[in-house]
Amino acid sequence: MSASEEFDQLQIHFTDPLQHEYEVIRPIVLFSQRVTERAQELGLDRTQVGEQARRFVEQGMEGLGDQRRDNAGRPSQALPISVQAYLLSLRRRYPPLHYREMVRIVYHKFGCQTHHHAVKSFLDQNPLEVTLDLPLTHFHQFQDAYRARWAVVRMYFEGWNYNSIAGALHLSERHVRRLVQAFTEDGFEGLEDHRTRPPDHPANQLTLAFEEEVLELQQEYPRAGRFRIRGLWKKQHPEQEPPSERTVGRALAHNRQEHDAPGPWSSKRDDTPADPTVKEIPFPPKYPHHRWFIDFRHLVQRDGHWVYSLCLLEGFSRQILAGMATPYSDLTAVLQLLHAAMSEYGLPEEIISDNAQVFYAQDYRDILQALQVQPQHIAKGRPWQNLIEGQFKIQLRLADFKFEHAASVSEIQTLHDEFVQTFNTTQHGAHQDRQDGCETPAQVLAGARGRLSEQERLRRLFQQVRFTRTVNRYGLVRIQRFFIYAERGLARQRVAIWIYEGHLRIEHQQLLLAQYQCRYHERDQELQDVSAPTLYATAFRSPQLELFELTEAQWTKVYQRVLRQREKRASRVSTQLRLFDPALVSLLGLFLGTG
Repeated sequence: MSASEEFDQLQIHFTDPLQHEYEVIRPIVLFSQRVTERAQELGLDRTQVGEQARRFVEQGMEGLGDQRRDNAGRPSQALPISVQAYLLSLRRRYPPLHYREMVRIVYHKFGCQTHHHAVKSFLDQNPLEVTLDLPLTHFHQFQDAYRARWAVVRMYFEGWNYNSIAGALHLSERHVRRLVQAFTEDGFEGLEDHRTRPPDHPANQLTLAFEEEVLELQQEYPRAGRFRIRGLWKKQHPEQEPPSERTVGRALAHNRQEHDAPGPWSSKRDDTPADPTVKEIPFPPKYPHHRWFIDFRHLVQRDGHWVYSLCLLEGFSRQILAGMATPYSDLTAVLQLLHAAMSEYGLPEEIISDNAQVFYAQDYRDILQALQVQPQHIAKGRPWQNLIEGQFKIQLRLADFKFEHAASVSEIQTLHDEFVQTFNTTQHGAHQDRQDGCETPAQVLAGARGRLSEQERLRRLFQQVRFTRTVNRYGLVRIQRFFIYAERGLARQRVAIWIYEGHLRIEHQQLLLAQYQCRYHERDQELQDVSAPTLYATAFRSPQLELFELTEAQWTKVYQRVLRQREKRASRVSTQLRLFDPALVSLLGLFLGTG
C-alpha cells in the first residue's frame, strides 16, 4: 500500500481537523522524512507542508490550529506518570541537564507546566540507585547528515539549550547555533546540504589511504608534529597538492584515538615559561654561502661514552652541507667536516661557532686564515645566536627516537646520514613565505657554490693532518714503515688518514673506520709508534667469511717493517805477485858467475 492510499484510509477515522494536519507532518517530525518527498506522496504543496511542520516544531500542537483545550497548559499539583518516567529518562541520558531545561522539555513534550523546584524535589525523592548508560547517538555517528541536523533542531525546540545539545551530541556549541539559525531562517530547507565542497575539503581528503600513510609516518617519526608530517608526506607525493596542516592534524588525532598511534610529544622543557623577548640574530645570512654555522650536539651514550652530531649549516638556505655522527668532539672531526664541505661547495665568507676550545685551535684558525674565511663566535650563554641550534630542534623531532634505539655507533652514523638527506629535502619553516615555490633547503640553495678554491690548495693546507692511502687486498694501508688495518671490504679503495694530537684515524666517505693511538714527530714528520686499535663496524665490511676466526688477541692489526742495516763489505787489497823472487835471482847470479 502506498503512502497516499494509507493516508486516505486514515482520513476515514479522523475525528478532529488537527488529526489531519498532524498526520501530514508526522513522518517529517518523527522519522526525518524530507518535506519534498512527503509533499509528493500526498500531492500537496511543498511550501505549505514545510511551513506547517515548522509551526509545529516551534509552537507544538498550537501551531496546527486553535482548537486545543483551554486547560491543556494548566499546571497540576502532581506530575503525571508519563512525565515522571520521562524526567528519569532524561537524567539517565544526560545527567548535566539543568532543572529549568527539564521544565521546558516537559512543557514542549507533554504540554505540562511545572516548576524547576518541583522537578528538583521529584528527582531528589527518586534517586537513581543504578545509573544506566543510555548515550544519545552522537552527531557524527548519524549515517544521514539531514537526520543529524534535524536531531539538533528538534532537541532545541524541545527545550534543550545550546550547551546541553553540544555536550549530548558531541559537537561544538557554535555548530549548534548555526544549525538552529539556518532552520529559523529557511525552515526545513535550511537542513538540506546545499553546499558544494571544494576538492581540497577535509572530508574529501581524510580518506582511508591518506590516514594509513599518515599512520606510517607517525610510527616512523613519533615525535614529529603536523608541520613535519605534512612535509614528509609531500616529499613522498611530490606530484600531489598536500592537505592543509589542520587536515593532517585531524588525521594525527584520529590515528591516536583509533589506532593507538604515538601521542603528541613534549620535551621536559615545555613546562618552563617561554621568554617573551624578541631575540635578534647577530649574524644573519644575506646570500648563499655568506655565513656557515657549525656546532656539536650530544646524541646518545654508548658504552659510557657520548656520540655526537657534528653538522655544518649553510645559513641562507638552511641546508646541511656536511654532517657526521662521531664518538669524538675534537678538532680532527671538525677538519674532516670542513674539508668535505669546502671541497664540494667552495668557501664561505664567515664561519659561526660557539666558544668551545676546538674552535679556538691554532690549526683551525690557520686554515681559515689561509683561505680568507673569517671565524666568528657567538656570545657566551646565548646559543640561539647560532642558527644551527634551531635545526638541532628538527633533528630532535625527526631522528632522536631512532638514535636512542640504535644498537651501535655504526647504525647511528647510518641514521645520521639519512637524517641529513631527509632534512635537506623536506619543507622548512624558514621558507614558507617564499614566492618562488622553493620550500626545501636543497631547492633554495639550488647547487650554488661559494668562492672557489683549487683542490690542490685545499690538499696542501690540510696535508699536515690529512693524507690519503690505498687499501691493499688484506685491508691494510701503509704509512711509512707501518702497515695498519683499515677495512678489508675497501680493498683497492682510497681512504683518508688523519693524524692529530696523538690519534690516527682512518675514514672513508666521512665514516670512521678505525682509530689508533700514535706517536708522531712533527719536525721529522716521522710516525714512530702505533697502538691501541679501535675498529668500527661499518657498511663497508667485507661479506666474505674468514677461513679461521681469530680472537682479538690473535688478530694483529699493526705490522711494523723491521729495518735491517746492510753489512759493510770488507775491502780486499790485491797483492801483485813478483815475477822473480829476489833470493832466487841472487842464487841464479851466483851460479852464473861461478860457471
